Amino acid sequence: MNSKIPAILATLLVAVAPLAGAANVAAGANVTTTGAGFGLSNGWGAGTLAAPSTVVDGAFVADSTQWNLGTVYWQGDSADTADTITIRLAGAATVTSLLLQGDNNDIYSVSYEDLGGTWHALATFSPHGTVAAPDTLTVGWGMGVAPASFAAVTAQAFQITASGDDSYAVSEFQATGDLLPTVPEPGSGLLLLAGLGALGVLA
Repeated sequence: MNSKIPAILATLLVAVAPLAGAANVAAGANVTTTGAGFGLSNGWGAGTLAAPSTVVDGAFVADSTQWNLGTVYWQGDSADTADTITIRLAGAATVTSLLLQGDNNDIYSVSYEDLGGTWHALATFSPHGTVAAPDTLTVGWGMGVAPASFAAVTAQAFQITASGDDSYAVSEFQATGDLLPTVPEPGSGLLLLAGLGALGVLA
């Protein structure tokens, strides 16, 4: 057997490996905030507003951190839908669970955008868990963590809104799933066919 074939096959396997297992598909996504409330501390002094990108950087703040210190925080009303955090994925993904770190005494609602551009309600969070144990009800003040699992959905973006005491914060958002393979351009498809043909000749 030609010794080049195993090397070529190994290269192909490395290329498709990222598609083989579930991962945090929100990591490094494009994050934007919309609304006038972001950066307002609601009487809590001068906060430290983090960049929107930190919401998907994979780093949690310490359990029970004050809500407006090193987070993406905002001031709203009791049912605040005007201020939103939008997380646009690098590509469409099939998602089965979410994890959110936010101010513990509020409710955070997450919607997802399907492939047709329609938004759907997906999950709500009351983040009272710790970073090490998100399912617990341990955190009674400041930033806490909460997970949510559901039947798989195909999403290209997520949106976070909040309701509660008018003082909201999110410091981390993760979405577990698999990015869908992109449809190749016609030219790319021809190149793939040519490559497969070359493999056949080598064989």
